Amino acid sequence: MSKKPKVGMWSGLTAVTAVLTAGAIVGTTVAFHYTTTVNNYLDADTYKIIRGDSDEDTEYFKSDFTSDEERESYEAELCAQVEAEGAALLKNDNNALPLASGAKVSLFGHGSVDLMYGGTGSGSVDTSKAPNFKQALEDQGIQVNSTLWDLYSSDDMMKNYSRITPAAISDTLEANTQYAVNEAPWSKLSSAESSFADYGDAAIVVFSRSGGEGADLPSGENGTNDSWIKGQEGDGNYLALSAEEKELLQNLKTLKDNGTFKKIIVLINSSNAIEMDFLNPEICGEDYGIDSAMWIGDVGQTGINGVAQLLAGEVTPSGSLVDSYLYDNMANPAMYNFYTQAYPNAADYNLLTDGPDVQGMYSVYQEGIYLDYRYYETRYEDAVMGTGNAGDYNWSTTVAFPFGYGDSYTTFEYSDFNVTESADAFNVTLKVTNTGSTYSGKETVQLYFQSPYTDYDKANGIEKASAELCGFAKTDILAPGASETVNITVDKSELRTYDANNAKTYIVDAGDYYFTAATDAHNAVNNILAAKGYTVENTDGRMTADGDVALTYKWTNAALDSTTFATSETGTAITNLFDEADPNKSSSEPGEVTWLSRSNWVATFPTQPVVLNATQTLADHLAFTRYDGSKADSVEMPTLGADNGLALVSMIGADYDDPQWDTLLDQLTFNEMVNTITLGFHNTAAIESIGKTRTKDENGPQGLTAALTGGASAMCYTSEDVMAATFNVDLINDVGRCIGEDCLAMGYSGLYGPGINMHRTAYSGRNFEYYASDPFVAGTICAAEVNGIQSKGVYVYLKHVALNDSESSRRGVNTWLNEQAAREIYLEVADKAVTDGGAWSVMSGFNRWGAYWCGAYDNLLTGFLRGELGLRGMIITDYSGSSKYMDLADGLIAGSDIWDSPDPTIHTTLAPKYENDAYIVTEMRESMHKILYTVANSNAMNGWSSADRLKVITPWWKTALYALDTVLAVLTVLCIWRLVVAIKRKKTWTAEQAANTANAQNQQ
Repeated sequence: MSKKPKVGMWSGLTAVTAVLTAGAIVGTTVAFHYTTTVNNYLDADTYKIIRGDSDEDTEYFKSDFTSDEERESYEAELCAQVEAEGAALLKNDNNALPLASGAKVSLFGHGSVDLMYGGTGSGSVDTSKAPNFKQALEDQGIQVNSTLWDLYSSDDMMKNYSRITPAAISDTLEANTQYAVNEAPWSKLSSAESSFADYGDAAIVVFSRSGGEGADLPSGENGTNDSWIKGQEGDGNYLALSAEEKELLQNLKTLKDNGTFKKIIVLINSSNAIEMDFLNPEICGEDYGIDSAMWIGDVGQTGINGVAQLLAGEVTPSGSLVDSYLYDNMANPAMYNFYTQAYPNAADYNLLTDGPDVQGMYSVYQEGIYLDYRYYETRYEDAVMGTGNAGDYNWSTTVAFPFGYGDSYTTFEYSDFNVTESADAFNVTLKVTNTGSTYSGKETVQLYFQSPYTDYDKANGIEKASAELCGFAKTDILAPGASETVNITVDKSELRTYDANNAKTYIVDAGDYYFTAATDAHNAVNNILAAKGYTVENTDGRMTADGDVALTYKWTNAALDSTTFATSETGTAITNLFDEADPNKSSSEPGEVTWLSRSNWVATFPTQPVVLNATQTLADHLAFTRYDGSKADSVEMPTLGADNGLALVSMIGADYDDPQWDTLLDQLTFNEMVNTITLGFHNTAAIESIGKTRTKDENGPQGLTAALTGGASAMCYTSEDVMAATFNVDLINDVGRCIGEDCLAMGYSGLYGPGINMHRTAYSGRNFEYYASDPFVAGTICAAEVNGIQSKGVYVYLKHVALNDSESSRRGVNTWLNEQAAREIYLEVADKAVTDGGAWSVMSGFNRWGAYWCGAYDNLLTGFLRGELGLRGMIITDYSGSSKYMDLADGLIAGSDIWDSPDPTIHTTLAPKYENDAYIVTEMRESMHKILYTVANSNAMNGWSSADRLKVITPWWKTALYALDTVLAVLTVLCIWRLVVAIKRKKTWTAEQAANTANAQNQQ
């Protein structure tokens, strides 16, 4: 008797294999669609090198280290040193710090067990190997309360009382979950309270705040509200102490008063400036008994070791704040227009106000040049002198710690201040002496200048700050009684100011200029006031302290000069470029803006957000695509696909204008250009026709991190503001060199960073990625870091040029400002990084200048970056994805070269329509010139000789997917065949069974 055919089994197997095959095909299709992304994640080879005979030395960029272990060890010490030199001591009553040897301490606050090492988003870093605070202190011989530490680290506390930080990269605060301090109530510490007395030498409190990409921090003002803050978080202001944090301080004060704790020390673990009212009983109305406070920023992978060294006294603090710290952050005039808003009539013009293609949201930089101390100290000087209608402005109740402030365990004296003038510069010398008797330490010397605020300025809408940082120096470690003479050179170009309304170029006003050496911006203004004859006594106490005339120098410019700085170093005439970003001048005519002016502080200080309105012209300018194809035949079609036998390696060191570039570029095909330009997500593509290798480009501002692309990461350095706060050019140049070393060791040729936007307010989500609120220290430190990174053949992409100073509605937000502010504040860091640091490349911003996307604003990219600054490398977009407003044709025409996109939609649907457009193809060719020029001078050429050639290959994962799809398809076919056979056999078997049954019945 035959067996019953297994139809059910084969039916099931057929269904399973069919589903698997369909899923594999769909997965393969998606994977192939995002080939660039998959290649990045898998680090898959897309080419092979065909080696020729050559004995050339092809290691064009060499490592200074003999092993990975040596490099990693050196970098761990370097990161700790940056933190130790960048942390700023704010308060140290009765010499509460440093701690005594063997001190027994208790650590409070969730931040003590969950430090902020860096922010979230594309700049996030791997800190899995970072030491914790307890380990760092114990390494310094300080004993830590384990009972309390274990309580804060327990599963229950970590689950219910952890800081909540937006983890997703989105563009609105609501979409990014929420921010929350979420500190544990005091009652949750009761089980550890009996241990406090045994570890009572100090209660060390860590207040941490997080920031990250895609979401600005809530302030409780101007559109932000309590719903974005979880729990009892006060008024919705994330940078004020929460109710639980205040409760913590109150209870510690009680324990200090009863002798349980000898002192209370607070560490500010944040790159977003926390309001400092809690440190001043006269401001907050309560004395929390805090003895010492130190700002430590985001500490990076090993920076907490530097903090421990400071607390233990192994290192004396020498960091200086790079933002003014306030009692109330709403005293910042930028706050009133910081959060974006919609044009009231946006719907009338069908302008999008959400999503990846924002058109109808805007932000106005109404404060103009008066960013941070440029406002606080200028209005202070006017209040002292009785000028500018400063009103009842009170510096002492506004500013807790001024820009540049940083205390020390020792004291320093300045003397022998001397300034000599040369043709192009001022040369400054100053003697610095450690007048303390116990501690050795470094001192940061800051040099400020003041330019005259003249009638010409008032008549032409030019604004002047009372003090501007123009130089700095850091001494070596000085033993008690030791001295050092520092030298600072100030280029005369630092004295220029931009006249956007009359001369329409840079000018140097006629009048008296003051230079002063100072410990911070406020000290600088007091010195200058003293030079003008003002004292505390003769101003009825309006001055906060008498200045030191001996630390000032006056230089007089006889006549207004509008020619010396009217031409850039490249020979380009400098004139207005950004009128379209000024609402008062833009052809879009969105409305009038009254800029903040020291001519009348009270009348011009913002009290509510500026209201602008959309117009038809604005809507036209906001169109996703402006190029209409009318220039298609305006030039000849360039040569494509020529067989000239030239390879990219032969162009190493060639001048940008070398005629051989044309020979090389003629070899490119249209598809090779499109593939390279439109699929630039963290790479530049391999090109077979010219033997170009695929390069890998990665984030980030705190060091190399592949957090977004699934790769390995290297040393996570401190946040950029801590780097700037070191005021140590040589140290940060070494940081840059080591970041370059990491890239060299891990096969990366490009770095998305450093971040060069400004700390416009304390609430920007990405302040940790940016250096400071002052463009001079930001630009000078950035230039040093860039120089170090690029010394290892790594091209930087300065990001994000420019005005990407907030995260709200960032994809397409219209930013409006005047040209003086644009040039003197927001473009100055790029200027120094390119002209002084030699930065190769730039990443443009998501935002618009007025109505024009950064990546398609030719006055910014071609006029300013390439024309005035002489940038020769490539300009990449920020992540473009599917954003329609980041248009290919418009971007190419304006000067963009490569799109940070893994989405082949542009490649497959948009670019092909330009294949016969000679104008756009010519623009593509020029973009390829910049891309190839950059790569040819990078470490991507290491290992390549002039005899080598490249062959593009299919990456292994595509072969594997092809094989998988084939195997599953074959299995499915086999299962279908077996199912068909089984069905046929079942029919035969069924018939046999029926016949057998009939025969049996007949026999009965």
